[in-house]
Amino acid sequence: MRHAASKHRSIRDELESDLRNFYPDLYHHMAREQPKRQKRSLRWQDRALLILASVLMLALLVQGNLAQAQELPDFGIQFNGGVATALDTEITVDITGLEARAEVTQVFRNEGRSWAEAVYRFPLPEGAAVDQLLIEVGNRVLVGEIQEKQTAQRTYQQARSAGQTATLVEQQRPNQFETRLANIGPGESVKITIGFLATVDYADGTFAFRFPMTFTPRGGGDNQFFEMERAPRPIFTSFSNAAQQRSHNLSMAITLRSGFTLAHLESLHHDVDIHPGLDGYNIYLDNPSAKTDRVFELKWSPELGAAPGSSLMTWDGGDAIYAMLMLTPPMPENIAPRPREVIFIIDTSGSMEGESLRQARQALLHGLTYLSPDDRFNVIQFNSSSERLFERSVEPGVPELEMAGGYIQGLSANGGTNMGPALDMAMTLKEAPGLLRQIVFITDGSVGNEHDLLLQIGDQLGDARLFTVSIGSAPNSWFMNKAAIVGRGSHTQIGRFDEVEKSMSSLWGQIQSPALTNICLDWGMDAEFFPEIVPDLYGGQPLWVYARLPHEPREVTVCGELDGALWEQTAQPLSMPGSDTLSTLWARSKIEALEDSRLFGTDPDWVREQVTDLALDFGLLTQYTSLVAVDKTPVRPVDAALQQHNVPSLLPAGSTMSTGFAATAAGWKLQLLFSLIALLVAGGLFFFGTGQFGLGQLRLGRSGNGNRGTRPPMAPSTPPPSRS
Repeated sequence: MRHAASKHRSIRDELESDLRNFYPDLYHHMAREQPKRQKRSLRWQDRALLILASVLMLALLVQGNLAQAQELPDFGIQFNGGVATALDTEITVDITGLEARAEVTQVFRNEGRSWAEAVYRFPLPEGAAVDQLLIEVGNRVLVGEIQEKQTAQRTYQQARSAGQTATLVEQQRPNQFETRLANIGPGESVKITIGFLATVDYADGTFAFRFPMTFTPRGGGDNQFFEMERAPRPIFTSFSNAAQQRSHNLSMAITLRSGFTLAHLESLHHDVDIHPGLDGYNIYLDNPSAKTDRVFELKWSPELGAAPGSSLMTWDGGDAIYAMLMLTPPMPENIAPRPREVIFIIDTSGSMEGESLRQARQALLHGLTYLSPDDRFNVIQFNSSSERLFERSVEPGVPELEMAGGYIQGLSANGGTNMGPALDMAMTLKEAPGLLRQIVFITDGSVGNEHDLLLQIGDQLGDARLFTVSIGSAPNSWFMNKAAIVGRGSHTQIGRFDEVEKSMSSLWGQIQSPALTNICLDWGMDAEFFPEIVPDLYGGQPLWVYARLPHEPREVTVCGELDGALWEQTAQPLSMPGSDTLSTLWARSKIEALEDSRLFGTDPDWVREQVTDLALDFGLLTQYTSLVAVDKTPVRPVDAALQQHNVPSLLPAGSTMSTGFAATAAGWKLQLLFSLIALLVAGGLFFFGTGQFGLGQLRLGRSGNGNRGTRPPMAPSTPPPSRS
């Protein structure tokens, strides 16, 4: 029977039975000294690591699925089991000469069951002077007024709390604005119209009007230069989600009063219908399903021989004459090139992933083909860190160009956006004697610390010139253009891959030509004009200046040095007078100059006072003033709750970046790796630190609590009887 029963007993059970039967004293002694087997409790360090790993994995799962969450059938703000607020945009633009009057109408629809407050952040063209606000609620029309920012906020909050329909428009960054709309009733639609003025760009005989529709998500440090207490960043949704819904729709109508016959007119990023009229051209979007996911850019050029050599437009404001001056210097083909040292800087951070990096690589490769034997060059890439290809700038020989080409082709996007060290590396590189240093900076400008970078450029650039190239469908154009102005260079925008060759050819046509330096203006009288320090002028690049004068000028003389010789040109007022928009554009230019003066140490409180007074006088929206409109009649019952939610912007077209991760943070692969490592460590602590998975059960001369146990008394020398 013993042998039959032993078949169902383990060897350990057999040994314990023999010890109990043949050595009872030793068995009872060991039973008293050794505690029962139990799971070892995790130490507090183990528990902390386990919690940390769980949090990291949870964050990974939440962020990784955020983009997928955006693909839900319903679009807009989610609360109380339904969609709350959606948004459509209608834009009208009237372009006359060199100025554009635009109106942006946004319709907020509350498709939920609760009262809502919508918050929407949107971009406007660089240098836009916002001066109008209208609200349509049913049959009521409310007209906004400019107030000092804190006053406007108090007005809005009081109306919001009282249940009145109210709107507040604020500037958060130079090209980022925010609309707040309180007390949208269930099923109600509210229409908001924002009016502003903007300038038309002119370069290489071509006019251009750009209108941004969304943002590139920004990374990097917060920009404390603008007094918005760390301006909120827009939230984003994917194009595929918006495309399936009746929201984020875009309609656009443009009237172009050119004043001359056009040789070329095109929309770069949207299909349009063009209808010639008596006073110009009427332009409409061709796609009824267009979305606000990319910049709108219109370009036109006059017939050969019709390009203006100078333009001076004036308007009598009663108290003063307001003027806008544009001058075009000699074209690049009329100026002999000079040897230079070119340092290329290319952004390879996470926000450049996809089409943006493809464009940047092509732009850089195209730039290499324009180097002459007398030039020198170098390449610097940056993301979280910076790296240069050559220790110092080299000749553009065949081996060097092949090495650079291979290096550029191998670049990939990942990591953060740390521009400062890359700029420092370029600006402090040992100079090539006798050569003009030109730095070509290729990036989407996806940073938040613009102020620090502009200060760095102003402090370190010296006699070099900085040329910026914006990449992508929604770059940070304000920063890129401002960096070029501080760097006494120019700014180039590339929105599509097929624009690279044309845009870079234009850029190289400019920078191969020596700049017109030491520029001076003679108005023939005392004049307050901006910019006060006129930047360098390059072949084919126009000069824009806004002035306030005591009386009408007969002509304005522009002088400077071109290739060591005196250069001079005059401009007379156009026969067609300007409009009151010139006074607004002058005020906008002065405000921009006042804000920029803080870069050079001007008292911020004095700047704030000056900007506020000027904005109130001319009715302009700035970072210190706001547009506010309030319906005097309460519409929301006092006992009804008001829920605030953000209306998302669309991600830029062509962006492959997941909305779940910060654009310029560590790459998603690195985040995934860190999370998995932390999870494995915690899992190991959990499994191997418990009694049921081996370590807690392996005694091997140790007691159950992990300390060395008491040695049991030696067994008698008499062996146990052998089993038969």
